[in-house]
Amino acid sequence: MFVRKLVEKASKKHHIGGISGLRAEDVSPRLAFHYGVPADAALLAYDPALHVLAVATRNGQIKLFGRDNTQALLQSPSPVPSKFLRFAEGQGVLLNIWDIDTKKLCYVHPFEKEITAFSVLQNSFYIYVGDSFGNVSLLKLDLGQTCLVDMPYWIPFSESYGSGANVGNEVEVAFVSPQPLAENNRVLIIFRDGIMSLWDIKTNKVVSLSGKSMQQQSHQEAKTVTSACWACAKGSKIAIGFDSGDIYLWSIPDILNAQNLSSMGNQNLPLQRLNLGYKLDRVSIVSLRWVNSDGKAGRLYVNGFSDHAYLFQVLILNEGSESRIVKMVLPLTEACQGMELVSGLSDPNKHKQSALVLLLKSGQICLYDDSEIHYLLHAQSRSPQALPNYSSVKLPYGDPSITAAKFYTSSADIHKTRNLYVTGHLDGTIRFWDASCPLLLQNLMIKQQNEENSPSGTPITSLQFDMSSSILIYGDRSGTVRIITFRKDSSDNIFSFLHAKQGESYNVRCIKLKGAVTSISLISNSKRVAVGTEKGIVSVVSIEDASILYQKQLECRVSGGIASLQFEMYSHNGYDKDLLLVGMEDSTIFILEEETGKLLNTNPVQTNKPSRALLMQTLELSPDDPSVSDTHDTVSKESLLLLCTENAIRLFSLSHAIQGMKNIINKKKPNGSCCFASLIHSVSSEIGLLLVFSNGKIEIRSLPDLSILKEASLRGFSYTRNLNSSSSIACSSDGEIILVNGEETFFFSTLCQNDIYRHVDSINTIYRKDNLPREESSYVVKSPREKKKGIFGMIMKDAKAIKGKQSDANGDEQFTATTSEELSSIFSCANFAPVSEKRNSSIKDDENIELDIDDINIDDNPQKQKGPHFPGLSKQKISKGFQSLREKLKPRTEEKVNSGNRKPEDDTSVSQVDQIKMKYGYATNDDSTSLPKMIGNKLQENIKKLEGINIRAGDMANGAQSFSAMAKELLRNTKNEKATS
Repeated sequence: MFVRKLVEKASKKHHIGGISGLRAEDVSPRLAFHYGVPADAALLAYDPALHVLAVATRNGQIKLFGRDNTQALLQSPSPVPSKFLRFAEGQGVLLNIWDIDTKKLCYVHPFEKEITAFSVLQNSFYIYVGDSFGNVSLLKLDLGQTCLVDMPYWIPFSESYGSGANVGNEVEVAFVSPQPLAENNRVLIIFRDGIMSLWDIKTNKVVSLSGKSMQQQSHQEAKTVTSACWACAKGSKIAIGFDSGDIYLWSIPDILNAQNLSSMGNQNLPLQRLNLGYKLDRVSIVSLRWVNSDGKAGRLYVNGFSDHAYLFQVLILNEGSESRIVKMVLPLTEACQGMELVSGLSDPNKHKQSALVLLLKSGQICLYDDSEIHYLLHAQSRSPQALPNYSSVKLPYGDPSITAAKFYTSSADIHKTRNLYVTGHLDGTIRFWDASCPLLLQNLMIKQQNEENSPSGTPITSLQFDMSSSILIYGDRSGTVRIITFRKDSSDNIFSFLHAKQGESYNVRCIKLKGAVTSISLISNSKRVAVGTEKGIVSVVSIEDASILYQKQLECRVSGGIASLQFEMYSHNGYDKDLLLVGMEDSTIFILEEETGKLLNTNPVQTNKPSRALLMQTLELSPDDPSVSDTHDTVSKESLLLLCTENAIRLFSLSHAIQGMKNIINKKKPNGSCCFASLIHSVSSEIGLLLVFSNGKIEIRSLPDLSILKEASLRGFSYTRNLNSSSSIACSSDGEIILVNGEETFFFSTLCQNDIYRHVDSINTIYRKDNLPREESSYVVKSPREKKKGIFGMIMKDAKAIKGKQSDANGDEQFTATTSEELSSIFSCANFAPVSEKRNSSIKDDENIELDIDDINIDDNPQKQKGPHFPGLSKQKISKGFQSLREKLKPRTEEKVNSGNRKPEDDTSVSQVDQIKMKYGYATNDDSTSLPKMIGNKLQENIKKLEGINIRAGDMANGAQSFSAMAKELLRNTKNEKATS
């Protein structure tokens, strides 16, 4: 049963009888699975809690790699590049907001300005966003609504940049990051010109301002900040890279040494300048990463590249003020676009390791053992060859490059192997792959030996495999054709040959032809095979003894050889004749007599202009096919010759072609350059035409009218046609396509059929919300309501090894950590007037300020500032405003109370009542008379708060006077004691 299904599908390609055309409802083009690294990869991100690596591309795609070889592809609606890529660690969320579980883009947050810096405050739901105007905004991740919310808190350029901040001369933010060990208290802002501002979140001011010397140098040398990273576990050192190749280490006041803040608060000189060779060629420092090793020293990974050079180095940084420069150059063959440090990986010996992940310019991902780098650095080994690239995320079936491929599928599920993928490679090997699951498994590799018994290494250029007879025929660039016949065993397993060994279960016969082999055609159970070469020579060869029966030299209008060959039985008026159809590279069609090689059409069928032929196929549609229109009645009664070229699709009359006449039945010009064409068959034997374009577009067309049934697009796929190309396409008879493009493979389905591949859902599952992580992690975020000790306690716990020798009491005396609740309270209030309010404000006289009910927000807690702050407003002004507001509200209140009946035009007041009630926390109803009462209650509440403020202010004044008297008394007593002594 299994054998018959595969044979029937394979024979459809050669003998197409009276069959019907595909309909739109039969077609469902879709990407079934994506394997590997996208070719246009540009960014990396890693979630240490979920152990998920994300790779973003320049066309709106994000590839996720998880444990156990799980991987999934995310595609945004529009092909726009990702500028920043960050995880909300442990939450299954990738910003901007992707749900990793459902693999859907849940939310896109609009931002008015250009985003230039981006940082997630881990262990919380807050995000810092730096823009081109030098401002830092704050966003909050709302997991319940799966969206980002703008917070009132922000850091304006005028406050953080220092005295040099001028309107119209803003400097964009290049780097923003919370300070280690003080994530909830401080954030470091680095501007593009090198100015560094350490901002205190709680006090709402600059703690330290550094880098004035960098600003002066940037004006002289025209250099800008391109990268930065913390270079110390306690947040006291920062490494900054410039586009000029400079790298500087700066000291930053850390939270554990607050007493040195005054002496370190405004630095103009860096701790150290690292001379690593980048500046000589002006290699821009595109990324920096620091790794803590033993608490005393760390490793700084430096990645730089420009249009003319690239360099990747690792060096040791001590915790002291000066760093011991011990460096190592990683032996990369191309520029590195991104890097991440990944934990929890397993090496071939199943040992847990951490790795340095490098994303190369070609899209290849390389993994370097981080512990090996650490050892070699401390051993001062300068040999790049000693650094092992112990693992590389590459296609096992794509290295070396695939040069020829065929794909065979079956819906039967009798044996373990359901789909078979056969590939020929650049090194001359033939490999058979089990494609039942999209994670291909190699079952058999055939590597031929030449006469000297050494590997030939000649690239494979064409291959054909006949499933029923278990015969493989392939040719290479040198013109050698090999015929391999597999011996069948007694079992019914058609794939028993996959365990074959040369000499035992298969034999090889060879024949040498002139020119590289470009096309091969054979019919199931036939004793002949036709082979075409680049020299335009057609050879018909006996399969049994590999002898040449005859050869025919055919002329081509342009340089190029045989593109397509097909055996065909032609029946006309009771006369049957075996034909061999030959399609040339320039789309010229010759028709030969199969037995003798006699040329039947002395005037070959040609297109007006030479165009590369992709597919030549004879077919015949049923007379009762509904897709055949009235104008095609005569077409359905005779065989047609389908010719697909790069720029057109044509249907010829076969009978006219044999007579040397070009009779075009139908012609279409697709929009784009076509690179691959194939006929596809549904389960009920309807046929259609599949076209793949060089830009990734895929069309399924009907026959014989050639209209488009459906189309799709493979984002990121591009096809280049040359022998050294890493692109290949193979299509099965039922419309399953495998497209290899560099380091990635697309598994694409075209028809409405399911269960083509096994285990797709499990391989695609990177993370599920209902499943907890396999290992406990201190990075897992809890809701602020669930936290009791605050985030700082968690961070201190994680950093215990680093600060083990320091006194806990000493740290507690120097600062007070901001808890998550306090952080939420701070970020929920506007610390500065928004930009729009500043722009629209025209008030110059404080006395003319008119208070509104919504402007008054008084809190009994003096430690928490809520609502907007009005500088220059005294208690007298507030009292005066209240009096004015009372006078205004009194007539309105009386009018509201005295009004007996509501009119339709009063509906707007109802909505205002509801809005005011909702604003101040009252329940809404339809009783409009509660408005005056509610306003009066609010006024009384605010008056009481003002009175409380007056009382507390008096108490503070009395306390200050008492304290002053006590101080004077103490001073007087001290002087007396000194005088007496």
